[in-house]
Amino acid sequence: MELKTLKVNIRQGKGKGPAGRTRNGGDVPGVLYGGGTDVLHVTVNTREFGKIIQGGGEHAIVQLDVQGDASLSSPALLKEVQHHPVRGHVLHADFLRIRLDERITVLVPVVLTGQCKGVVDGGVVDHQLREVEVECLALDVPASLTLDITELGIGDSCHVDKLVAPEGVSIVTDPGRAVVVVQAPRTVRAEGAEEGAAEGAEPALVGDEKKEKSDDDKS
Repeated sequence: MELKTLKVNIRQGKGKGPAGRTRNGGDVPGVLYGGGTDVLHVTVNTREFGKIIQGGGEHAIVQLDVQGDASLSSPALLKEVQHHPVRGHVLHADFLRIRLDERITVLVPVVLTGQCKGVVDGGVVDHQLREVEVECLALDVPASLTLDITELGIGDSCHVDKLVAPEGVSIVTDPGRAVVVVQAPRTVRAEGAEEGAAEGAEPALVGDEKKEKSDDDKS
């Protein structure tokens, strides 16, 4: 894995005011922390930041090139990206300093492959776990982990323990967590629920039976 370089500038001032002015100027405000050093407030070009996310996801590992002070430059993990709740654009980014010779934990996406047998039969794939946490050296972080769901039928599921990680990469997420479940078609589930409700209901009384039941209640 080759680290991509992302240029950042030192941001003067902190808080909502300076951060808002940074966004209005076409940049994303962020912070760089960790490694036993002070928190550094930075700005990054929105377009360049978008390229990093597109190529490596929202937990990408990059080489931050701090403009104006090379001593502050460092490999970093994109720890958190905050988005506008309605418009979706990036509001803020958190970077964590890392060492390339130390193992780190990071989230990587799970990609489903194959034509699911259950879907062919009318089922629906419920992708319940889209990311798993792995531990490895920064340069060994996989872009994703794949899971072949070809043989899954309706009612079947696959858990984390079925994922295969590359050499040197350990999966930290609970192996018993479900990654994907193939659900029955909604109409079938609804019919089953209706049948269960009907079986549990008391049959209606008609004619003389209804009258006898009423008389018994009065006595």
